[in-house]
Amino acid sequence: MDCEERAPIRAVILSPNLGTPLILQPGQTKCSIFIAAEAIARRYFGAKPAKDDGIKNCVGEAICEAPYGPVFVDRHLRLYPLQSGKQIKKEPKDAMLFRDGKAASKAMGAVRVWNVGKFAGGLIANRLGEPVAILRSATVAQYSTGVALTDIYEIEIDLSKLPDSPDLGKMCTFAWMVPVPKAYAVRPEVKGVEAWEYQDQVILDFLDAERKDPNRRHYPTLFEFDLSEPPSPTALPAHKTDARHRLMAWHPVIRSNAAALRVGHLSDVHVNVRQNTLAKSPAYLLEQPGGQPAPGTPAEPPASRLCNSFIGLYQLVKAFADGDEATKADVLVITGDLLDFNRNLDPNAIPPNSIGAQWRAFNVLNNIQNPGLYKRGLDDMLVYSLVRHAYQQWNLPVFLTTGNHEAYQVPYGISPRENAWVMAMGALEATNSLKGPHGKRQIEPGILATAAGTVSAYNDFDRASDWDEAKANDGIAADHNLTIYEACLAYGPTYGQALTSQNFDRKQCDWFFSLFTPLSDWRHVYGRQCLLGLDWGEGEEYMNLSGAVPMRADKQSYGILPRSTRAISDHQHYLLDWTRYLARERYQAQLLLFSHFTFVNYDNKVAFSDRNRQFVPAYGKGKPVLAGENNGGWNFNNMGTCERKLDWFFQNCVNQTRKAGVSVHFSGHSHRAGIYTTTISGNTVTIESAFDPGLQPAHPANTSEAGKTKFIVSSCGGPIGVQNLNHELGGWTLTPPSGTLYDPSAKIPFRQVAYAKGSAQPRLAVALDYMQVSKVERVLHWEHAKGNTFFMVVGPKTHRLGCIASVRLWGFGRTPDQPGGATWIPFDTTLKFRHLSRGSAYESPAAAPQSGIYEMALPAGRQPEIAALQDPLLANTTRWFCEVKLQAPKGLPADHFKLDPWFFPVDFTTRKTGIGRVPMLRRRLGEQGEVPDWDWLSETLSKSRYPSKDDATRVDNQ
Repeated sequence: MDCEERAPIRAVILSPNLGTPLILQPGQTKCSIFIAAEAIARRYFGAKPAKDDGIKNCVGEAICEAPYGPVFVDRHLRLYPLQSGKQIKKEPKDAMLFRDGKAASKAMGAVRVWNVGKFAGGLIANRLGEPVAILRSATVAQYSTGVALTDIYEIEIDLSKLPDSPDLGKMCTFAWMVPVPKAYAVRPEVKGVEAWEYQDQVILDFLDAERKDPNRRHYPTLFEFDLSEPPSPTALPAHKTDARHRLMAWHPVIRSNAAALRVGHLSDVHVNVRQNTLAKSPAYLLEQPGGQPAPGTPAEPPASRLCNSFIGLYQLVKAFADGDEATKADVLVITGDLLDFNRNLDPNAIPPNSIGAQWRAFNVLNNIQNPGLYKRGLDDMLVYSLVRHAYQQWNLPVFLTTGNHEAYQVPYGISPRENAWVMAMGALEATNSLKGPHGKRQIEPGILATAAGTVSAYNDFDRASDWDEAKANDGIAADHNLTIYEACLAYGPTYGQALTSQNFDRKQCDWFFSLFTPLSDWRHVYGRQCLLGLDWGEGEEYMNLSGAVPMRADKQSYGILPRSTRAISDHQHYLLDWTRYLARERYQAQLLLFSHFTFVNYDNKVAFSDRNRQFVPAYGKGKPVLAGENNGGWNFNNMGTCERKLDWFFQNCVNQTRKAGVSVHFSGHSHRAGIYTTTISGNTVTIESAFDPGLQPAHPANTSEAGKTKFIVSSCGGPIGVQNLNHELGGWTLTPPSGTLYDPSAKIPFRQVAYAKGSAQPRLAVALDYMQVSKVERVLHWEHAKGNTFFMVVGPKTHRLGCIASVRLWGFGRTPDQPGGATWIPFDTTLKFRHLSRGSAYESPAAAPQSGIYEMALPAGRQPEIAALQDPLLANTTRWFCEVKLQAPKGLPADHFKLDPWFFPVDFTTRKTGIGRVPMLRRRLGEQGEVPDWDWLSETLSKSRYPSKDDATRVDNQ
């Protein structure tokens, strides 16, 4: 029993952790934690081999009690108030958890320990043999690099018997404390620390390896960000410098006073520090020579209107943690896509107010291996700091699961294009022909001669920035609350770059499993609620070749919202099945399931008002293969789902009355909020109801029904989301950053919690621009009527919205009445509604039926000025923009959209006809209808302010 002279036993606490906390019920005094310990613990703990008829865990391993385990729990385990942090000074040798000396007599009566299995990848069981979590084998290897951790132990503690126990009504943290080895004690970030957790050493070793890896290059400052003040849209928060705030392990525990937990849900928060650099762009939309906005246009650069994901996330977490009765939650669950990609541009490395420096830095292909610019960890550290802040300042427990973006390696452009270079790169990657770190990679020798064209296309690295109409991801700029033009103006000519077609790399999740939680899948029981989180898994499918064949079962076309290829895995199936059984038989509890991937989720083109939506879950029996939108394993009603065991899930877990089922499933992934209910007949799932809890809060399906599964898809918890209620904007009804609050005791149980202030309020200009660019409809176009009068044709959807207040044209140049240098000159127009188009060629050759036909007239007295700007000799210097002033659209709340004007480039010229010169007004064609005219900016405004396109897109030879 005397353990004073024995070496410390090193262990890591597997549960609870920062992303998998422990919430105690009112009056609960006993709780269990799980550790993985080194081999000597088996001997010191006295774990005895079980009898043949003893309890076995879910993988057939014997479970046995460790009678001397309490002695070493007493020696190593501590419980600290999380606000003050972990003890950093070495304690006296006889200091014990129960303060009863090295004999540990109190611990022996208050603690029990069981060896519940080997520390290996797969299912983790409790002392009853029941699965409680899943551990990745990669995480096991990661945690065992310094010390071989061999066994998992469950430790049950009676907290009521602890002397001087901290107040569990506020957040506390467990810690398995050991002395700091001398080799680590000399490090600056560990200065003054004499005691820590072995898990802290594992984290430090991991971060060291990250910094040395040329494909990772972790950010060197290993301290939390200070979030005592709300974050800035342009600057990173300051780092804390005290050793108590270094990056390390935390194991939160709190006692709630809630009878049933009010659950907050966020997903797709996409923290992205390059937004802080983008928001600093001083480029104006219509700029005068000398760097000032044209009088009468917005005084701030358009990038200042960017929706910063981290600010949205911070405000939503604050609302759930510290809000009023309408938003406050007892627990928050974030289901993945915590960040956009693992390596990102350091905003502190870019000089302020320099368009050229920003444009060159955003050339990812040229700079990804520049350790001064692109680093790993900044986005992760912001999320880590915010979760820590939620625990420390707001006492809010936060559960986390992974999404597909946790595994994304490198950045892509602000509007990545499927140009010839990208296609060549993808073809070479598909045959494993590229070698070396991301950036300018070498081609393996021995490529077949037939691939010579592909090799040639790839080796022309400057073509990586070429424009192509096909986009790899349509909505990135809209996520930022910017038009494509505005986003590209801030980002620069490399807006279209994509460095890899294989950005998903499961190894990139190691940061998540080192700093947040080692558990990939977890279960937590609170009273009559059972929370179960599922990991995204080991792969994704986003290029959907089977969808190109109309007769196949997959109806989601060629490019899809990524699907999880390995979920539901066998281990997840087992964990979910057991949890269903226990929820019914032991806890009589609601089962609340969380995952990033969806089960029911409409494609953006599908409106909630659309009827007769059906699908047959993949791998179901009797699956139809006939063509048709509702047939097949995957169609437009179950976007972004998983690819395994869908039929089992719908047959066994959904809408169960006599056997246990899932009460509520929470997911995200699509950036579109929705609440769905279904019915199942045979193998066919029919969507019974679908609505948006923010825009349709009083929907009759917003209820709790016994035996009815609710599928909750939350929108973005940081960026701008999308919606389609009744085809009003063709899938581009933008929505503010938001999440979902589930209150099981409320009459209306599901409530959207949104942050819509400042740059987080969706802009109607962006929605209309996306309708145009993504070809939902031609929002505006013009046909010559007479003189300088046009028929302005407003597309049917836009006309029904009634959102266009007026139109102004802007021309750049110098006119006889405009002394001095060239400038932007505004020309107001008058609008008069004529009639609705019936689609006849006589009325409007290009107008869809029900388009609005308006007469748009320019002032007759200003025709000489217009003619001067249309002089063919000025074609290289004159540019035109259309400014559309907006008003609140019909059918949506009046304050839903920010109504700043919509600007886009147009051509306003004259052409020769048989009756003379006729004016022609149209949106610019090709690249310059979407993005800036780079050459014009450089040559006409300022080469020192706007570098040439070739300068910004150049890929160096080294």
